[in-house]
Amino acid sequence: MITSSSCSSFRWLCSKQDSFFTYRSKISSTMLFDDEWVKAEPIVNALLHQKAVTPAEWQDLFFYVYKITSWVDEGPKKIRDILTRDINAYVLEASERIKTLQSGESLLNAYISEWNRFYRQSSILPLPFKKLDDSSKPRANVPEQGQDTIRAVMLEKWNDIIFSKICDQLLAEALRLIKEERDGNIINSENVIGIRESFVTLNEKFPEPSLTIYQKSFEKQFVEQTSIYYKKICGKLLNELGVLEYMVYADKKLDEEQQRAQKYLEMGSPTASQHMESVVIALVENFEDIILAECAKLIAQRDVDRLQRLYRLIRRTRSGIETVLKCIDQHIRTEGLNDMRNNAESLATDPEKYVQQLLIMFDKFSALVREGFCDDARLLTARDKAFRAVVNDSSIFKTEMMNKKGRMLSVESKCAELLANYCDLLLRKTQLSKKLTSEEIDEKLGQVLLVLKYVENKDVFMRFHRAHLSRRLILEMSADQEKEEMMVTKLRECGMPSDAVNKLSRMLQDIELNKDMNTLFKKALTGTNNNKSIADSINLKVLNGGAWGRGGSERIRFSLPRELEDFVPEMEAFYKKHHNGRKLNWMHHWSSGTMVFGTASGGRFDLEITTFQMAVLFCFNERAHEKISLETLRLATELPDAELNRTLLSLVAYPKMRSQILLCDVASQNITARDFTDSTKFSINHNFHLVKNGKSQQRGKVNLIGRLQLSLEANAEKEHESIVALREYRVQEGIVKILKTRKTITLAQMTMELVEILKPLFIPNRRIIKEQIDWLIENRFMERRPDDINTFVYLA
Repeated sequence: MITSSSCSSFRWLCSKQDSFFTYRSKISSTMLFDDEWVKAEPIVNALLHQKAVTPAEWQDLFFYVYKITSWVDEGPKKIRDILTRDINAYVLEASERIKTLQSGESLLNAYISEWNRFYRQSSILPLPFKKLDDSSKPRANVPEQGQDTIRAVMLEKWNDIIFSKICDQLLAEALRLIKEERDGNIINSENVIGIRESFVTLNEKFPEPSLTIYQKSFEKQFVEQTSIYYKKICGKLLNELGVLEYMVYADKKLDEEQQRAQKYLEMGSPTASQHMESVVIALVENFEDIILAECAKLIAQRDVDRLQRLYRLIRRTRSGIETVLKCIDQHIRTEGLNDMRNNAESLATDPEKYVQQLLIMFDKFSALVREGFCDDARLLTARDKAFRAVVNDSSIFKTEMMNKKGRMLSVESKCAELLANYCDLLLRKTQLSKKLTSEEIDEKLGQVLLVLKYVENKDVFMRFHRAHLSRRLILEMSADQEKEEMMVTKLRECGMPSDAVNKLSRMLQDIELNKDMNTLFKKALTGTNNNKSIADSINLKVLNGGAWGRGGSERIRFSLPRELEDFVPEMEAFYKKHHNGRKLNWMHHWSSGTMVFGTASGGRFDLEITTFQMAVLFCFNERAHEKISLETLRLATELPDAELNRTLLSLVAYPKMRSQILLCDVASQNITARDFTDSTKFSINHNFHLVKNGKSQQRGKVNLIGRLQLSLEANAEKEHESIVALREYRVQEGIVKILKTRKTITLAQMTMELVEILKPLFIPNRRIIKEQIDWLIENRFMERRPDDINTFVYLA
């Protein structure tokens, strides 16, 4: 039985026993630290003094530190205290070695020698003691560099004992070395780098912001010395060397200072750029006007090497590039217009030469910007702006845009028309398209689109391109249907208005649909008349009036020849059977055919002629040996005078043939339509023949259509009138659209927004804007505000 007193005695004994165990544990901890540190200390001293340490010793040091920090009470603190003492002792020894040398260069050499060894060890020695740094809990809101790590202790001791006492002397010596290097002498750059490292590394202390001491001391004096150095010598060198040679010197020095900054400055410093700014000011900006005075001359001479040098200098300045932009702009405008003016006669009548001349100029100017100015985006913009001015210049190649009342609204460049004509040469069956490969045609079409990008009146190009496409599709003169489709796709991709491109696409679709319709019509015609030869000789095209843009107003009064009249009712009946509610308008001036023409000598020729030419020649079928007057031909064909004269002229004086189909009694050698009168007599040339390679031919195919049918020369004035009318509608539409959105708007704001809306097609001028505003006010779409005539209000 255990009494309470015995229990008390037991508790006391247990208590005594616990104290005994604790005492024994402390003795073991102290002995363990001494045993392990005795093994670790020689390795630590070897590392601190940069002596050789074997891999096994290095590995053992990690093990000893781990045992102490894991099993010894206050082991990390003891190690830290001993390390701090040893580091302090080493730094004192290094300080004594450095102090023995008092002169600037010797002091710097000694310091750098000691610093390099110590700095390397500051990254190696702390590695085995990382557990000590991890075991010390960081203070709240204290950055890592502010913690009391072993490396921080090493750097702090070095700074307190050595660097802080001699930093001014070291900096002065480092700056002296930099000046020596600028003078062309060879120095030990590692000495300067070591001083920079010292200023950066030894002052990364909390709460002082990082790099502050470095910026205030090393970087500041480095920048100031640089500026002072170049200000002293640059003016003198410019007078001695001249501008061009001084540019060589300045370019070389800028590269040197760039490399010097990367080598000697802390590039992570937010103020590091101040160095190059001061160099640019001293070397370039102080003499900017003198240097830029050479720019225009170098551009004119195409001195690429010196232009590159000038560009490298000026691009660093704050405003010098603006002068270069003006020089480039002026050069392109002047040289481009001079080239066009010098070749105006040949270019005006030859679209191919015109486009090639523009491309040659563009390539030349692009090469200048690329080689002389490294394709700087600002210079490319200046090139585009100047080239656009050349393309849209109306002083050399101009077109007068007239409205239907005969009043001229604007004078514009003819570039859009010539581009459309060049496209036609590439896509039509011509000598040019025949001698080019498919790849070459693709390349040249791409060049057309390149120039088109700079054209302001793109609506003129689209209008003439559609007219050319109409002619190629109707007369079946396209060189390649795939190229036609590809061109439409490219126009869509380059941002042309979708409604205009959709019309081109619909035109191509109509031609494909007509193939099936012709097949059905020929079958129907064969079944009705049982005459397959007649069916095979007919090829009809039904075109959508909205896409092709040729309404009934363009039809010409005309009496169809008796030989063709029978097909009209049959075609109309066939079409109405398949399509209800659609109206057919016969466009005879677009039609053409082939007629067999026989001569007295037995010659037989296939004449490809227009319907109007066919009607004239049919008049001679029953009067082959008689002369028929112009008045009689007018009554028989019912053609208007202008169209009849053009048709007769093509049969009497076709420029590509020595022998003509018709003869007339006009005495003039160079016959024109003005020479024809009502009494002028025409007759068949029974001795008609072809001359090929100097020999007379009695057989062959003759194309008399040429540019007579759908001729743009004859219809250019009407096309311009249509373009102007469409522009007026576009301006009205744009103004109403803006007013519906804004309700109230000033004239300046409306003009700006209107130009932004319409610039994909054309740039509206002030005159057309003013006229359409007046029209909209008259028709109560808008009104001026009573208190401000330059502010407009929308009337719902």
